[in-house]
Amino acid sequence: MRDMVMAGLVVLMIGLCLRNAFAAYMFWGWAGLAALQTFMYGFMIEFQFVQLFAVVALLVLVLGRGGDTQLLRGGGNAVVVVFVLFGLHALVAATFSYPGIPRNWEICLDLLKTLLFCLLMPLLVTNRLRVHAMMLMLALGFSLHSVTEGLKFLASGGAHVSDGNARFGDRNHFAVLVVMTIPLLLYLYNYSRNWVLRWVVLACAGISAVAVISTYSRAGLVTLLAMGLWLLLRGRRKIFSLVLVAITAVVVVSIAPENWVQRMETIKSATEDQSFVGRLQGWQRSSAIAVANPINGGGFRAVQTLSVFEQFRNDRGFLGFIDTPDQPHPVAAHSIYFEVLGDTGFIGLVLFLLIMFSPFVMLSRVKRLAKQIGPSALWASDLASMLTLSMVAYLVGGASISVAYFELPYVLAMLAFVLYRVLRLQAQAAGAAPAVPSAALPGAPRPGPARPLAR
Repeated sequence: MRDMVMAGLVVLMIGLCLRNAFAAYMFWGWAGLAALQTFMYGFMIEFQFVQLFAVVALLVLVLGRGGDTQLLRGGGNAVVVVFVLFGLHALVAATFSYPGIPRNWEICLDLLKTLLFCLLMPLLVTNRLRVHAMMLMLALGFSLHSVTEGLKFLASGGAHVSDGNARFGDRNHFAVLVVMTIPLLLYLYNYSRNWVLRWVVLACAGISAVAVISTYSRAGLVTLLAMGLWLLLRGRRKIFSLVLVAITAVVVVSIAPENWVQRMETIKSATEDQSFVGRLQGWQRSSAIAVANPINGGGFRAVQTLSVFEQFRNDRGFLGFIDTPDQPHPVAAHSIYFEVLGDTGFIGLVLFLLIMFSPFVMLSRVKRLAKQIGPSALWASDLASMLTLSMVAYLVGGASISVAYFELPYVLAMLAFVLYRVLRLQAQAAGAAPAVPSAALPGAPRPGPARPLAR
């Protein structure tokens, strides 16, 4: 029955997509983050939702319904260039990889699809309304999973353990990705005019925090704590942030079972923990692969391939000063940085870091422009703060897990660029003078009573 309902919804969604490329683009992104296949049990379980909406979006865009090159005019498109170079380098890494890597081309092609989605963003997300729509799509798409897991944990009184799923990886991957979406939900809470919607998205943020606890992931807890600390130190609404953090802490203490507490206490002795030793070994072999193949690396997931493992089993790369015991089988890279390094070499790592740190440059420019424009740009400044926090969560949490090719951080990086270009056009239209506050977005407050979350 569920599959039949979804099939009917797909037909309706295609009808909406054919009317406008931006609508198709939104469904494309939402289908990827919602991972609809994980909710299917019948004939729709193998249906390629993402590919369908991607093809429809590209077709409608080619036909000229919804695209606009305005954001790409006037130069300053270094972020776009880096995205293209990273995609080309990924092709080189996959082509010249070690033989016998099972998922080499699968991961490469998935990454290229993500980069294509991002490269189309400046053509389609061209104003504040569409930026707001992107935030709704991103936050509500992935929150479908985090809210589900959080509610299971609450309903079971803390007995439910979330193991992630095939789409998003294991519980460590899932936990960090959940933390990334919480700042997006907080932005929507601050800029939702309808009080019902405001409390719904705030509840989703709280339940998502509970979902992180349900994973029993130490990486997820560290990332969640880092996010809470950032809100307390950098937030202008410190009382609100303090209350939010306190409520989350009370919920955790109230319902977290004893075995969760015992597992989290092992963070104190991380250097003695076997899983931490396994991470060190993954870092060492990934660096060894990169040293042997500095330009193109070993290929995607080379470090987890048995034949490559045997070749580098006793090689510690540039981490040879760390003594680790012999490992009898391959392990994952356990770090986005070492993952990209081993997969694509030093050139790939540099391009990856340029992409991941470009939002901080773009968002600092957004804040400066927002000050020049005045109250009508307050929304952009607040959004910049939340995008920054989401990227910080990814870069901190990703230091210990292999999630370098998940689409959300790439989408947020390009969204930061788009936000800057949208605001720059607004500043140019205002003649670099404070602009007259514009009408609020549907579902967003007017500039006057807006309550910024962070500076």
